[in-house]
Amino acid sequence: MHKIAITFISRFVLKRKECLTFMKWKWVALSILSVLLLIALMQIDRQSLLSSIRQIPLWLILLLAALQIASQLLVNLQWYRISKLTDMRISFWDMLYINCQGAVIDSITPGVKFGGEVTRAALLSRFGNIPGEYSAAIVAMQKLFSLSALFLILLLTTMYIIGQVPFLQLHTQVLVYAILSLFLLIFLAMFLIPGRIRELLQKRNEPRQTWICRVRNFLLVLLNLIENVRKNKRALTALIFLSLFIWLLYPVKMYILAMQFQPYVGFVHIGAIAFAAYMVAMLPIFPGGIGGFEGTMSGLLIATGYSLSDAATMTVFFRFITFWFVMLLSLMFIVYRKVVKPNTN
Repeated sequence: MHKIAITFISRFVLKRKECLTFMKWKWVALSILSVLLLIALMQIDRQSLLSSIRQIPLWLILLLAALQIASQLLVNLQWYRISKLTDMRISFWDMLYINCQGAVIDSITPGVKFGGEVTRAALLSRFGNIPGEYSAAIVAMQKLFSLSALFLILLLTTMYIIGQVPFLQLHTQVLVYAILSLFLLIFLAMFLIPGRIRELLQKRNEPRQTWICRVRNFLLVLLNLIENVRKNKRALTALIFLSLFIWLLYPVKMYILAMQFQPYVGFVHIGAIAFAAYMVAMLPIFPGGIGGFEGTMSGLLIATGYSLSDAATMTVFFRFITFWFVMLLSLMFIVYRKVVKPNTN
């Protein structure tokens, strides 16, 4: 997954000229984006959403919305801190504008959302006035922080769920554990031994295929950036814990919501349900994970003992807060920036 993402990003944003060419076609991209957003919005079950919202107190809606806004600002803070550690001059609000554009693209991109990362890399190159290869490496570094924390949590989540309900056969369990552990080890190796990995890449003969050569050069840039960031131990530790904290806010929001329907629900159990749904949503099947997320969360909530109506209400509202609400806020901020700074691209 990670190698595919790196290849995809590096081929499109390797050079500054390619980024500028990408931006020249923004009107074509915006037209396509508008159509895809319309398709995504048509998938909202508006009657179910309104019915769900009516069952939830106003104070709870405001609290969850505030927590979601805090989550998005913390994610932006992580991006901003990484940009500072890599000596890129970009303001917090410019970074927020970039992330909002990436979030909108993420909402229409299936599964792991590579499209949003390509958008972020292209805009980072433009706003930061840096080569495309460098901006792509910054994007990859942020994904390393985020995915390292996520895959650790997903591994623990899988262990918990299978321990509670052993619905998978032994060989399937081993396969799931192996895949999650493999990705986690790859991410950790990038942080723990970047110099060693770089040496191994440099010892290899120059590949004949152009795209392999680009990926190799991109990895070398990424590893150099990681080595520079590792020099600041305090900042590195802060970014790792920030990633964990951002991801753990998701089960916190789900737990607060679930308590309105079952006051004695367990936090760990609800958190496992939230991450299991998110893991299914990562599969590249539907735009933004729509469908897979709702089906998984509803099914697990019903298996936990929630009624069908309560499970549907919780799922629809939680998805609205963590997905549609984010997309709407991102669109509003993009429009605001376009009005305040018309020359912003």
